[in-house]
Amino acid sequence: MEKTGLDMRQVMVLFQRRYNSIREIDRLTDELSEAMARNDEVSVALVLQMRADEMAKFDDCTNEIWQMSSIGREALRKIRTLIQSDPEEAISESPEEKKIYEIRRKTQAVIDRIRVIDERLNRIATGKESFYGSGVRSAGAGEL
Repeated sequence: MEKTGLDMRQVMVLFQRRYNSIREIDRLTDELSEAMARNDEVSVALVLQMRADEMAKFDDCTNEIWQMSSIGREALRKIRTLIQSDPEEAISESPEEKKIYEIRRKTQAVIDRIRVIDERLNRIATGKESFYGSGVRSAGAGEL
């Protein structure tokens, strides 16, 4: 435990679980792409549900991390910094923080890859009605 009362090892484990979920979403996105190329509607539906389940796991880990901040103001400050700071520019105060920022960098790289594939799949599936062609989308939406 550090001075904030946070168990940084547990925080690190939760960030790693988030990363594992995003890697699984990436794998499933590739499967989705293949199923769409085959026009296999049953597989598309199954893979979309599996992706939704993994996204829920990702969100659960994020919520658990935020819940750890409920122990006090310093813990909240630390969690906010770990989640919201730019992992490329963040300064680590411990080996655990260094690992968390490394995990966040890898997570963001996978998210960026998924976004590119999702945009392509969305355009294929919806044509002119694509979310990506509507102008509603905000540029640089940040990490999931």
